[in-house]
Amino acid sequence: MLFQILGELGTALKNREIFKVLLFYVVTFVSMSGLMWVVFENFGYSNKNFLVVTAMLLPLAMLFGYILSKIALEPLFITNDLLDRLLKDTLHELNIPLSTIFANVSMLKRKESDPKKLVRLERIERAGENLKELYEDLDYFIKKEIGTVECETFDLNDVIKKSIAKIEGASEDITIQYTPESMVIIADRRGCQKAVDNLISNAVKYNRPKGFVKISIQNGWLVIEDSGIGMDETTLFHIFDRYYQSDLNASGYGIGLHIVKTFCDEHGIEISIDSKVDEGTTFRLGFEALKERSKN
Repeated sequence: MLFQILGELGTALKNREIFKVLLFYVVTFVSMSGLMWVVFENFGYSNKNFLVVTAMLLPLAMLFGYILSKIALEPLFITNDLLDRLLKDTLHELNIPLSTIFANVSMLKRKESDPKKLVRLERIERAGENLKELYEDLDYFIKKEIGTVECETFDLNDVIKKSIAKIEGASEDITIQYTPESMVIIADRRGCQKAVDNLISNAVKYNRPKGFVKISIQNGWLVIEDSGIGMDETTLFHIFDRYYQSDLNASGYGIGLHIVKTFCDEHGIEISIDSKVDEGTTFRLGFEALKERSKN
């Protein structure tokens, strides 16, 4: 029984069920303390027998704590498993209708010559691409949660160009300046794409009318400079906090820069920020270490 308990604790840790493990130890500690108090108060054991009593009561306390935590949390874990299974099954099934949409749009475009109808088909295709992007994001976060995301070799230049292409249609009067420069690195490509997307998106979102965003690669650093509203010291202190938003009326959920920070921490990427209120912000991400590893 003790080995079974320890085995389940190991599985819980492996599956990151931290709440379950913490609750188990809290219940165990409280139970053991109560039992120890009862024994010393009612049976008069002396201090020299402390270790003996502890050794006798520890398995019972662990078993008691395990049973209580399992009973209390079992419905929660059943619900969580069902939701997890539903998400993964739905994600798998989404790939089929997306493939059907792309195949039929491609076929219709080859046979269509009316410019207006071609524009409509392109809108459908772009909407499909957006759905595909959401599908890939969900797939990525699920794989990351279970630890199956692998690093790959890619050009940071391709990631930047893809991010710019996404944002240009929504950037209105913001000028985005970028001179392409190749830098091959080894990293989590999807995570890198999300980080760069968020930085460029924020540079456009918090900019001024007719402002600019300058993007460059300088000596192993990705530099993103904007002419936006800037940030004060309080905001700078909290910008990487999950769900933090300096402007509560702004769109979004305040997780973009948290995603950037998580990606950088996981890859040992240094982050530098220069920002002044009403003057703009410059983010610098140091990819030099990843660049060096890609040469080995």
